[in-house]
Amino acid sequence: MYGNTVFLLDEISDYTCAYLIGDLSNFVMNPQNAELQLNFIINSPGGDVYTMMTILGLMTIAKINKIKINTFVMGIAASAASVIAVQGDVRKITGVSRHFVHFGAMWSVTERHSEIEKIYQQTKDYAERIDKLYLQACPKLTPEVLRSLQLDERGYLTAEQCLEYGLCDSIVDQDLLLANTLEEKEEEFTELFEAY
Repeated sequence: MYGNTVFLLDEISDYTCAYLIGDLSNFVMNPQNAELQLNFIINSPGGDVYTMMTILGLMTIAKINKIKINTFVMGIAASAASVIAVQGDVRKITGVSRHFVHFGAMWSVTERHSEIEKIYQQTKDYAERIDKLYLQACPKLTPEVLRSLQLDERGYLTAEQCLEYGLCDSIVDQDLLLANTLEEKEEEFTELFEAY
């Protein structure tokens, strides 16, 4: 984390995010940062669900403290990184970037037959929580559409699909095109006004 910008550029794990979680905690819990902006630059294949939940918890604290969260997908936001990306107040993606939405996986190994059902229940609980996070953050998604995206193991969504399903608010390239068009129109209007 540098200043008010978080870089998620690797697998999300307790190892890769240890310093980030410390810095992020200090930022969101500092009363002087209330009403500032916090930017997340994301290019991550996803990772550990527990580390993801910690980051989501800190994002929630930021929102409680009126810190506006901007997420920018620049590459891939897969799995846990996708869940983080959709939680922004303002969510952008570049035209060549992708989201990958799926059920997630929990690697629990047991030698005890009696623990299999517990592991199943825990995995099911996390899958339902992740579904809820997507559906709350992306009102355009229905449970049926979300399920179809999760079942497509090759389901890397293009920037346009992310916009269609509500995983992002805008595509950076289109924002730039619109800004250039508005600038050109403003110049035309100014010339017209001056000529009059």
